[in-house]
Parts: sequence; structure tokens; C-alpha cells
Amino acid sequence: MLRLCLFSVLLFISSSVFSYTLEITEKEIQEKVSAMMPLEKKQFFVTVKLSDPKVELIKDSDRMGIFLNVGAVIPGVMKGAGRGRMTGSISYDPLKGAFYFKEVNIEALEIDNLAPEYAEKIKLLAQTVVSKSMSQYPVYQFKDTDIKQKLAKATLESVEVKNERLLVTLSIF
Repeated sequence: MLRLCLFSVLLFISSSVFSYTLEITEKEIQEKVSAMMPLEKKQFFVTVKLSDPKVELIKDSDRMGIFLNVGAVIPGVMKGAGRGRMTGSISYDPLKGAFYFKEVNIEALEIDNLAPEYAEKIKLLAQTVVSKSMSQYPVYQFKDTDIKQKLAKATLESVEVKNERLLVTLSIF
């Protein structure tokens, strides 16, 4: 019985020693997302341009929001500008040691001079451009020069947002 208790305590201690919590600030993610912009997508005769992102880590979740400027042009029909808000989850790729903005959903989109019959097309195009771009370029990637980060790439234990920081707990085992 004593051996079992001792083994349990040892296992608990070793699991905490072999885990690593990384704090990624909203500012760090903001810098990475800003470097990706502007994003522009043309499909048929419609052009959508997304720029000037403002990142928001959504408290008590693994989600992130992005407010951005949205421009839309349909030659000969309309040219408008406005704002949009997208949310998505933060997904971790252990092979690359990188975090991506996935499962993007446009929660709000307001564009001046946009006729209702074009609203859904513009929304879908904006969502597509963000989904494709953000799934290719990480919002954060571990640094190979940091030994703790290099070792911790292995296993993701949890992702949560607290105090405008993304807390990522990884375990070596």
C-alpha cells in the first residue's frame, strides 16, 4: 500500500515537472496576424480585401476573435467599405509546433453601399480568404532556439485564455 502511495505521489510530481505552460500575449498574436494583412481575394467579378486586424483573445475559451476592415468591389455595381468580426478556434499542430486560427465564423459584417443580394456572397468570400490564409500561416510558432519550447512541442494538454494571454500547457510525455 505504501509503495502504491509513493508511486502515485512520484507520478504526480513527475507529470508536473514534465509539463510546460507557455504564455502567448494578445500583442504577440496581434503582430503575427497584422503581418499577414492585407488579404485580398477575387472570385469571378467580386473582390474582397481584409485589412487592419484587431485580435481579441476570448476569455475562458480556446477561441480568438478578429475585428477587421472589409472592402468589397463589384465592378460597375458597387464599391463599399466596412468592418467585420470573425471568431475561430486556436488549433495546435504538434509536428510544426505551431498554432493556427481554424473553424472561422463571421459573426458580423457591415459594408456601406452593399445591396442585400450581395451580402451572403461577400461574407462567404471573406470567410474563405481568412480560413485559407490562417490555416497556412501560424498565429504563433514555437522557437527552435528555446530548449523548453523545443521539448514541449510534443503533447498539448490544454489551451485557455486568461488575462488577455493564451495559456498553452504542453507535456513532454
